[in-house]
Amino acid sequence: MSSTPIRVGIIGADTKASWAGASHIPALAAQPDFHLAGVATRHEESARGAAEAFGAERWFADPYALIDDPSIDLVTVAVKVPAHRELVLAALAANKAVYAESPLGATVAQTEEMAEAAGSLHTAIGLQGRLNPSVRRAAEIIAEGRLGRLLSARVAATTFGNGPESVSAYEYFDKAASGAGFLPIAAGHVLDVVEAVLGDITEIDARTELLWPQV
Repeated sequence: MSSTPIRVGIIGADTKASWAGASHIPALAAQPDFHLAGVATRHEESARGAAEAFGAERWFADPYALIDDPSIDLVTVAVKVPAHRELVLAALAANKAVYAESPLGATVAQTEEMAEAAGSLHTAIGLQGRLNPSVRRAAEIIAEGRLGRLLSARVAATTFGNGPESVSAYEYFDKAASGAGFLPIAAGHVLDVVEAVLGDITEIDARTELLWPQV
């Protein structure tokens, strides 16, 4: 790593129930190779408050101003999925490194468009499960051949908010247009861990059932 910290700008670093505040900010604070250079929300009051609360150098009420600021090296997009495309493409066009939360796009077409636009720039998607120490260790054990040739695997996972009843704050996750439902988020994270441990999925024969048609 360079002796100069990477200057990070986070879009969506709201102090009220944001994934950036709960996850990204504490992680950056623990990494000396990164520096929180700026935060952005859609409103001046919340942006200013986020900068004060999180110790950011600068605040932006316009996310695109953060993207264009030459003091930002890495743009983190931590807003709701439907807003990812425009922000990610703008950051890539500005020749910035980009970390976008998962799911990357609200549709497959959006995701492919952003992936193609990345080119040789440094990019990452927030699929953090594969970096869990236990997952990495499992992958090492399998790669070393210590379990022999694997013929099958049973995977179980838990999630939150997907059921016959849900709190109003989770309504966003139950709308297909949001791109943030059970399949893109919960199943997506699990399948990424499966690939990290067992290798790439090459063929799928899947059966699904809609247990609760109305929430």
